[in-house]
Amino acid sequence: MAEIIAGVGVAASVIQLVQFSGDILISGYGFIAKVSRAPVELRELLAESAALNSILAQLQSLGESSVDPDDALQSLQKLGVFKECHDLLALIERSITACQQVEGSSARNLGRRLIWPFKERETKEAMQRFHRLRGLLSTAVSTSSA
Repeated sequence: MAEIIAGVGVAASVIQLVQFSGDILISGYGFIAKVSRAPVELRELLAESAALNSILAQLQSLGESSVDPDDALQSLQKLGVFKECHDLLALIERSITACQQVEGSSARNLGRRLIWPFKERETKEAMQRFHRLRGLLSTAVSTSSA
């Protein structure tokens, strides 16, 4: 019984991450559509977020098609991969929020447009984290599919 409960916990974590990453993509691409000169780094981070969302959706499908909890998903949960995915996506969400325009505040909006909240080093670190997480999740998808 504990294995089934643990499996539901992992499945719920994956579903929440798919929804969260989808919300971030909607917000981020909506921001890019409104701003003529959106930061290139934001586009890159959103592309990585979309790739992560795709892999998480694959994991969700695998989790829904299986009755028994999958060892690969359980291992990812124990290693904190899903928490790290959430933390990284929350970082992207905060950066989008920091750039979004405030209705009726043109001076504040000018500053938000000019200042991207990430430094080059922070963007590179986030990209490296995305690549590492995508690798781990892709391996889990491959393992679960086999």
